[in-house]
Amino acid sequence: MSRTPILLFFFLCFACHSSSQKEKIQFQQLDFGSFRLKAPKDWYIVKQQGTDSYAGGLTNGKDSLWFDYGSYDVTFDDDNTHQRYARDTVNGLIADIQIPESAGQGYIIMRIPKVIQQNKFTIWGNHINSTDTVLQIFKSVVFKNSDTSNNPPLILSKFTFPPASSGKTLFYSNCAHCHQLYRVLTGPALDTIIDKRSTDWIHTFLTNRSAIYKDPTYSRPIDETICPTFTGQTKNETDMIIEYLKMMQQPAY
Repeated sequence: MSRTPILLFFFLCFACHSSSQKEKIQFQQLDFGSFRLKAPKDWYIVKQQGTDSYAGGLTNGKDSLWFDYGSYDVTFDDDNTHQRYARDTVNGLIADIQIPESAGQGYIIMRIPKVIQQNKFTIWGNHINSTDTVLQIFKSVVFKNSDTSNNPPLILSKFTFPPASSGKTLFYSNCAHCHQLYRVLTGPALDTIIDKRSTDWIHTFLTNRSAIYKDPTYSRPIDETICPTFTGQTKNETDMIIEYLKMMQQPAY
């Protein structure tokens, strides 16, 4: 008997097995109106309506992802020592993606800081074991103004730990409990401040408040909760915070 039919038989069996492995997770398109994405076929839409934004989610009954689309940021209790970060392009839009150091041990988050005008998009899950599947879902997000030709592969080697001192870590350590970029919390929204004030002025405000009170252009709100004075903060650290906030303002297209 010729070896050719036997070899052909084993080749076809192997090819069929490999193909079935690749097709093991089949994806479907889920349409949320403002955007769409692809998720495994056992996932379905969870409808939810936010107060100031469009909110909702998707789930397979075990794992869930939630999203918020609007003009406000979604804040999380960031544990920077056990998270890895990457900046990526998702269908033409700049996105910041965060994954836990160990799968299933924390938040997996994607933030698109600017979709259209001031609208931003955040999608996240918690304690999800299949990081690769969630990243595929993230990479499939498409808005009306998305450029689907610009969607490079996202691989785990792109993710790095943040430096001990970065604009992001400094902001979340010192500022985020009172401030957000576009939303008023205990303190004012920071977008107008970083647009109207120089970094030197902001650094003086943070480190030498009495000098700012002498500035005739500064009107101190009577009822405002006083921001702490960070006397030990260096100019470089202030610059990193401002650079991080301005990066979050950057247009994604």
